[in-house]
Amino acid sequence: MVTLDDKDLPILNPNTYVKETAMALWYGMPRVLLAGFLFSLVSLPALTLSLAMGFIIPGILLGAITLGPGWLAMCAVIARSILREPDPSVWDFFRDFGHFFLRGAALGGLIALPLVAAVGTAPLLGLEPVPIVAWVGMYADLIVLLFLAALNMYVCPQIVMYDVGVRLAMRNSLLMEVRHLGNTAGLISLAVLLVFLASKISLLLLVIFPAFWLVFVINNFRLVLRLESGRAN
Repeated sequence: MVTLDDKDLPILNPNTYVKETAMALWYGMPRVLLAGFLFSLVSLPALTLSLAMGFIIPGILLGAITLGPGWLAMCAVIARSILREPDPSVWDFFRDFGHFFLRGAALGGLIALPLVAAVGTAPLLGLEPVPIVAWVGMYADLIVLLFLAALNMYVCPQIVMYDVGVRLAMRNSLLMEVRHLGNTAGLISLAVLLVFLASKISLLLLVIFPAFWLVFVINNFRLVLRLESGRAN
């Protein structure tokens, strides 16, 4: 769990968000890079199984129990960096991995459901003509996946900062996602931009870009909390 104590940090509001987040990224760069590397390390088995070996569905299922807890552990390390807590060790990441394992696996399982459904529907797209049910299924899977991805931008920081359960975090996060659509759209746009840059420069940047993005996600969560409580001034 991360100690949510930001009373000694600069005020975070819509006018200072970009500046303070950029500074948090810059001064916390070693921690951010470490968190990104360790997340990539725990992601490697699932990615190898699905992409390199071609076992896509087993790879997705393995990813549910490795990427989910790994994402929460990375989120915890970066949150401590933003809140200027004492420097963590490599083992802190793995302690967080264990602490958040069940909740991370639950979130990973939710993400895995539309992915597995899409893989199961994909062969139908090779038929001529393509059945309408195939298109409906693929679009439905994509919508559910995007919705869950956007929801997790509020769920994950909430879990690591308040150590709450998945159900409570998702209920609170749904309200935040809907009430602050501009923030949500901005973070999604930033994620798309980072993936685009990695595709044009080097895919190796995907090792660190998720961690960079999480700095903005976590500070957005802090900002939304201040907006909801009327303290963002």
